[in-house]
Amino acid sequence: MSDARNTDAAAIPARERIAQFNQRFDFDSYAETRRFLDDLAELSRREAYYPDVSFGKTYVNISIDGEGQTALRERNSTFIADMQALTAKKEN
Repeated sequence: MSDARNTDAAAIPARERIAQFNQRFDFDSYAETRRFLDDLAELSRREAYYPDVSFGKTYVNISIDGEGQTALRERNSTFIADMQALTAKKEN
């Protein structure tokens, strides 16, 4: 019975699967990292979407799995573009 499930899962064409989105943001200081995280938290509250986030003193890693991307697309969300635009704030 479990073999049938595995066969069914493998039968899904690869084009229908959405690869995980991963992006790393690097910053010059912890203050810039913190500002980005605060802005990202506000964006997440506004969009009601919370990606997987890991961070260190001067970097932030964001991951959005295929399910999350599908949910964002169904809502016509610009979450990923808006998140990427947050880094433009530090450059201005």
